[in-house]
Formats: sequence, structure tokens, C-alpha cells
Amino acid sequence: MIEVTSAEESAALKWLAKRGQPVGRPTPLLTALIATRRSLYSRGLPRYFAIVVGICVIGSGYSLLFGPGATRSDVAYFIYFGIQLSMWDGIRWHERKLGASVPSRSPAEPWWQALGGWYLVSVVAAFGGGIALAVTMYFTTAARTYAVSWLGLLALSALCCGWILTGVLRGRDFGETPESLAVHRALRIERLYLAMPGFVVFPVILELLWPSRRPPAEVTPWLAGYIAVVVVLQLISGILHWRRQRRLPPGDYGRPLPTASSPARTGPDATGSR
Repeated sequence: MIEVTSAEESAALKWLAKRGQPVGRPTPLLTALIATRRSLYSRGLPRYFAIVVGICVIGSGYSLLFGPGATRSDVAYFIYFGIQLSMWDGIRWHERKLGASVPSRSPAEPWWQALGGWYLVSVVAAFGGGIALAVTMYFTTAARTYAVSWLGLLALSALCCGWILTGVLRGRDFGETPESLAVHRALRIERLYLAMPGFVVFPVILELLWPSRRPPAEVTPWLAGYIAVVVVLQLISGILHWRRQRRLPPGDYGRPLPTASSPARTGPDATGSR
């Protein structure tokens, strides 16, 4: 039996309405599916912060491995890893709980179709391009320590994002109705951006803007060009994905909204049963 809360129903109503399917009350299955978005509330804020803080503590000694000249963006990267993994932990916990009471099946949509061409290009630019740039910097500039330390952070970013993307793309579809599958496809697209490749360049942007933490001058133009390419590709990918999932197909998403001519309902059936 699927149990949902009033807060989850309220969130589902808003989510469906934004995608062109306003209802008076969503079905319990769709409410439970949409509730998996509320990852911060799935296992509680203490667990969320424990994961973030724990990963940051582990990463606090990263720059000590390289000494002077290392990238100063390591703190931002580890905060990013902690937020990613804690949110993914909440989503997976909620899905496992839902899977105990709802039938599921492997996704019918191929992984490359779910990602889309522009998203794939942004992944290659962010990780493949970044790693190639770090290696080039090592062999062609004097900023070797910076290049090696940044290369390690890019590799960790690729592992973290790859793990989440694999879980998103292999995640099972819950329910068998066209409506539940449509909702799950839209949620899958949202979750791709939990591992958004564009996040990889944000710590470097902060490093460039922070006077006391700026990278060596000889690599700054290279990093600026790399950031520009990744951000543009990610924006294009995000816009195309948003257009794909901004409206759900017609269907039965729950109890219809009351019309002006409908008589008011009273009694126990006015709110339905869970």
C-alpha cells in the first residue's frame, strides 16, 4: 500500500500543474513518484549534513598532497561532491522504499536518448576536455603542480558524476500506466542535472574571481576558454531538456479539478481516501 503525506500531495499538485496537468488530487502512485524529488526530506537533514560534512573533512587534506602551487578550488569541489552524493542518497532511499510496494521494470528509453546529444557533448567537453587540458598544461607550462592537482579533482568529479548518471539511467520505471511512465521520464531528465557536467567548472570560476586564490597567469586564458565552452554547451542541453519535459502528455493524473458548475461535495468522500 502506498502511503503519502499532505505535504507530498501538495508538492505533487504544484509539480503536475507546472507541466500542464493540474488536478484536484494526484493519484497516490504519482504522488509517491514525485515525492522522490524531495531528497532532503527523505532521510532527514541531519543525515544530509553528515554526508556533506564528512566528505568535506575527507577532502580537507587534498591540497596537502601537492604542496605550494596546487589548485585552491579543492574545497569547492568537495562541497560539490558532498551535496551531490547526499541528494542522490535521499533519492535512492525513497525509490527503494517505493519499490517494495510498486511493480517496476527496466526503462524502455535507451540511455543515449535520455541523455540527448547536447548533454553527451557537454560531458565530453567537461571531463574529457578538462583532463586533456590539464595534461597539456602539465607538459607546456610551468604550472605542473596546479595541473596535476586539478587533474585529480577532475577525475574525482568524473567518478562521482558517472556513478550518479549510471544509477539514473539504469533506475527502474515504477508503475505500468502511461501516466506513471511519463512522470518517471520527466523525473529522470531532472536527475540528470544532479550530475550536471557544468558544475565541474564552477569551482574554477570561483578560483578565477578570488584574487588570493587565482591560478597561475599562464593557464588563466586556457581555463577561461574551457569554462566558456562547457557553460555554453550545458545551457543548450538544459534548454532542450526543459522543452522536452515541460508538458506531460494527456492522461489520468488524478481526480480532476472541480468545475464552476460542479456541486460542492461534503462528507468523508470530499477529500478522498488514501
